[in-house]
Amino acid sequence: MTPKYAQPCLRLSMPVSDTRTRPAPQADTLEARVAAAHARLAGAGYGVSVPRAFRQAAPQVANRLGDEAALALAGAASRIAIRTRPRIAAQFLDLSVPMARRLAAPEPFSRWIALLVGLLKPAPDIVEPLLERMEMLHQRLGIAPLEAWVQTGLRLAGSDLVLRRAFFTFELPEAVRLLERHAGEDTFQSLEGELRATHRALWGQSPPIREALPQSKGSAALRASFGAGVIQLPASYGGYRGRERFVYQAALAHIGAHMAYGGKRFQVGQLKPLQIAVVSLIEDARVETLALREMPGLARLWLPFHAVSSEGMATTPSLFGRLARALIDPDFPIRHGWLRKGVEMFRAGEGQIGNPALSRHIGNILGNDLGQTRVQFNARDYVVQPVYRDDNLGLWDLPPDPHEAQQHHHIDIETHDLRRSEETDQPQDRKTERADPNADMPPERVVAAPAASGIGRIVGHLPEYDYLAGIERADWVTVKEYEPGPGDPLFWRKLEDRHGPLLVRIRALVRAAAMGRQKRLKRQAEGERLDLDAAIEASIQLRARRTPDHRVYEGVTTPDRSIAVHLLLDTSHSTNDSVGPAGPSVIALLREATGVLAHAMTQLGDPLAITAFASDGRDDLRLVRVKQFHDDLGPLTGMALSGLRPGYSTRIGAAIRDAGATLATVPAHRRLVLILTDGEPSDIDIRDPDYLVADAKRAVQSLNSTGIDVFCIALGQGAGQRHAEIFSKRGFVQIDRLEALPEKLPALYLRMTR
Repeated sequence: MTPKYAQPCLRLSMPVSDTRTRPAPQADTLEARVAAAHARLAGAGYGVSVPRAFRQAAPQVANRLGDEAALALAGAASRIAIRTRPRIAAQFLDLSVPMARRLAAPEPFSRWIALLVGLLKPAPDIVEPLLERMEMLHQRLGIAPLEAWVQTGLRLAGSDLVLRRAFFTFELPEAVRLLERHAGEDTFQSLEGELRATHRALWGQSPPIREALPQSKGSAALRASFGAGVIQLPASYGGYRGRERFVYQAALAHIGAHMAYGGKRFQVGQLKPLQIAVVSLIEDARVETLALREMPGLARLWLPFHAVSSEGMATTPSLFGRLARALIDPDFPIRHGWLRKGVEMFRAGEGQIGNPALSRHIGNILGNDLGQTRVQFNARDYVVQPVYRDDNLGLWDLPPDPHEAQQHHHIDIETHDLRRSEETDQPQDRKTERADPNADMPPERVVAAPAASGIGRIVGHLPEYDYLAGIERADWVTVKEYEPGPGDPLFWRKLEDRHGPLLVRIRALVRAAAMGRQKRLKRQAEGERLDLDAAIEASIQLRARRTPDHRVYEGVTTPDRSIAVHLLLDTSHSTNDSVGPAGPSVIALLREATGVLAHAMTQLGDPLAITAFASDGRDDLRLVRVKQFHDDLGPLTGMALSGLRPGYSTRIGAAIRDAGATLATVPAHRRLVLILTDGEPSDIDIRDPDYLVADAKRAVQSLNSTGIDVFCIALGQGAGQRHAEIFSKRGFVQIDRLEALPEKLPALYLRMTR
């Protein structure tokens, strides 16, 4: 008889023998691997928070994305703890669970981990601020644009640790603007030209329209503003993705109504903040009512932003929003006595709607009534609603603000002014944390040297290509125009004295030059070739027994020159070098060669523009417009050319883009950007030797795709090393003997355009 305990013993032994012949279940394998990873983290000296966070996060990530994604957390957390702090590693592990839910697939989750781990060597200080804002960043960007935005921030800050920290903590307004750009959201910069045209079309005026400066450090302007004839619009309107263009248009139309129908600024007098807010609200409604009488279509622009409900608590923001909507929307239901009184007074005063005093009268009464109800009003936190309306500061004669001038002038902040030098008495751990991430990279090959001082005028922004991130960053380079230095009014006469025989030879070459597209002449009475279309039509006429047209030949005109050239002169600091022990400087030879070429092109009748360029970082592409296409080759051009001074660095790609933009508007069969430079691209804010080379190559390719040719003349024996990479082997020529440049340049041009 079998003992009672024998069967249980048999059942217990079955799984044991089974594990030797069958693989363990996946859950057991994962649990064992998680336990092993947990043990390694627990024994690494990171404290209790890191292994505990891993133990909690790994199973949840595994359930969503698989075992490998979960186990990858251990290695990433360990590296983060070593390079930063264990607390930040625990923060990473806690965040991995919601990020696994957001990313929803192993591949983007692995990219997210790789993004953070990849920052540990070059920029460990930004891992924590990124983790703190990660959910917001992913919601706005997604994984690929997030990678590009991070690379943009690193590129912008370079080795400036203070600037880098300010970017990734959003203390720098540029970070918000670039975030919106990478998210595909429209900003003031992307819509600026369109908004100017819209305002001019609506109101027939072109006042200055500028981007509003931050109200304080890291605090962007929330509403549009106007004053002293200047309109200021926020850099962006957050929370209106896909509708940014309409918000800007509505805001600009509203300010235009103020400018068209407003009066003198209101005196504050004894008014309380609550009364000022109500008077401003009534004035907004008054000017919009007048604008709608002339342009009823503006209602379709403004009404969608009045989304307040007729129900709800009677708080100040709610009542203001309901009153604003009731005054523009006659179908809006009114369920509050204060609102009803405001609407009735406004309707009763329509006979005097053109007088701003009506707003003051109604606003005083309504503000006093609302104050009697003891409703709470916080003037410090008050923001005008709806979003398109301005901040009302332009309506009131307020006391002078010492910072007001800053709101109406562009302030240039040089990047190097924000840098901080390392103090010698800092603790060792702080020195390690602030170490230069690019210390192992080769030093810059070009050091920018200042040229003549001057204040540049910002004329636009240009994109720039980052080959590492694989993106072209819009509005990355700021273009500034500078006046040339004092020049010689007798430049042309002295040029003829020095190069008289050369100019005679060039005139002979010019007379023999002929280049251009031959025009085909259709339906000619005689010629050497048949016009196929005319011949077919004549055959049809013969078959129809009708007399055909006898003009069945094709002819051609003599070649006509049709070429426009934008000449770019590199005036960086290296052009100050002398040619030979006692020879002239490179910049002097550039001036003379350009003068000889300009003479030749004038005789040919080829449109010519001449621009000198240098750069002082991405915030200062320095352009000197020596000659524009519509300018004559007169004394002013000679003075501008002879007044060029060397200095700064060489951002070739940006200069090529600017030249191509001006050349694109010139009607010609062939358009050519001709660049003279004595070195490869470089600038003070770039250490990567390939960055600006790749950008210049991208700029050349972009122009070629639009039908604009780019050709480079590399000056000196040291030049030309990377120009074949930028311009292709057929897109550049190297001139070793710079003394012959005035003679070779015109001859090369004539041969190239034959």
